[in-house]
Amino acid sequence: MNKLGLYIHVPFCAGKCPYCDFYSVKAGEKTRAAYVDALIKQMKEYSVPAKGTAVDTVYIGGGTPTVIGVDLLAKIIKNINNNFELPKKQDFVSFEFTVEVNPATIDLKGLKKLKKAGVNRLSLGLQSANDKELRVLSRKYKYADFIECYENARSAGFENISIDLMYGVPTQTVRSFYETLKRTAALAPEHISAYGLKIEPGTLFYNNLPKIQEYLPNEDTEREIYFMCCDFLNKRGYNQYEISNFAKPGYECRHNLKYWTCGEYIGLGTSAHSYFGGARFSFKKNIKEYIRCFDDNTDKLKDADIFDLDGYNLFDEYIEIKQNERIGEYIMLNFRLNAGINKNDFARLFLKDFDELYYKKIEPFIKSGHIIKTLGGYAFSREGMFVSNYILGRIIEFE
Repeated sequence: MNKLGLYIHVPFCAGKCPYCDFYSVKAGEKTRAAYVDALIKQMKEYSVPAKGTAVDTVYIGGGTPTVIGVDLLAKIIKNINNNFELPKKQDFVSFEFTVEVNPATIDLKGLKKLKKAGVNRLSLGLQSANDKELRVLSRKYKYADFIECYENARSAGFENISIDLMYGVPTQTVRSFYETLKRTAALAPEHISAYGLKIEPGTLFYNNLPKIQEYLPNEDTEREIYFMCCDFLNKRGYNQYEISNFAKPGYECRHNLKYWTCGEYIGLGTSAHSYFGGARFSFKKNIKEYIRCFDDNTDKLKDADIFDLDGYNLFDEYIEIKQNERIGEYIMLNFRLNAGINKNDFARLFLKDFDELYYKKIEPFIKSGHIIKTLGGYAFSREGMFVSNYILGRIIEFE
C-alpha cells in the first residue's frame, strides 16, 4: 500500500509575529469552530481519493494550532482517524503524528489529552532562549514559559519533541545564539530545527527594514552562527540530515522528509499545499471564503470533482507536474538533504543520466568546494548549504 502524508493547517494565532509570512489571523471562538467544521467536511471529501492509501504521517501546523483549544484539536484528530487509513497500531515506529505548540498556549492537562488522542510528536516553537530576542520577535512568552511547557510535555508522556530555533534575529550575536543552543541541547530534545531569519515582503520586519537594518547580523556573522550551530549539535549527537534540521538517530521528521523526497501528501485547510495524484495544488488564503465554500455547497460537494477549479472558488492554484518540473523539484529538494542527490535513484525515477544533464552546471561548484562528490552522487558541503538558494538558482531551470 502506498504511503501518504497528511497536513492540517490551523491558521489562527494570538498575534502576528513580525517575521511571519504564513497565512494566520486572529479570530473569535465562533470563527474557529466554524473553520474546524469546514475542515472536517473537507476531510470527508479527500478521504475518497485517498482511499487505499495508508497515512503514515500527520502534521497539524499553523498558525498556532493550540490557540483553538484542546477540545477543537481533539475534534480534528477524531475526524482524521474517521476519514483516513491510519495504522491500527499507532506507535512511533510505524506512525508519526506531530502538533505544533507554542509555550503558554496549552497546559499539562491539555498536553495529556493530545497524547491520549494519538499525538506522539510535538514541535515546540522556542526561537530563542533570550527574553530580549523573544521580545524583538514579538513572541507572547518568556523563556521560563517555554521551560514549563517542555517539562509538561515530558510529564504528559511525549518521548519525541522537536524545538524550533531562529538565527539572524535583530540584536542577536554569536554568543547569544550559542547560549540558546547550549540551553536547548541541555534539555535533550530528540530533534532541533535552526532556521535563518528571512525577511519576506508583507511582513512587519520588511515594512520596517530601514529601521531594523542596523540591528541585523551581517552575512559573515550569520555564516559564523550557522557553522557554529552545525558543529555544536553534531558534537552532541544530533545528525544534520537537512540544511536546517538536526536529529538524534531515528528521530528525523518523517513528515517533512516526504516534502524533501517528493513523497505524496495532502494538505487541508486554507492556504494548505498538496502534492497528490501527479499535481501540486493549494487553497486560497481566505478563511471566510473557505468556511462559506463548505457551508453553502455542502450538498453539491458530495458529487463534485475535488479537482474542478471552476467549482467552488477554493483553489489558489492547481498544476499538473511535467517531467522537467519534477526533475527540478527533485534536485531542489534532495539537495536540501545531507545525503544529497543519488544518481542511481535519479536514473530509476526519470530514466535519465544526471551527469549528462547537470554535471556542467555543478562542476564550478565542485571546484569551489560548495558541492562534494559522494559514493552515490553529489551533496552540498556546509558552505554550499549556507548559500544553497543561490546555487540551486544556477542549476535548475523550469521551462
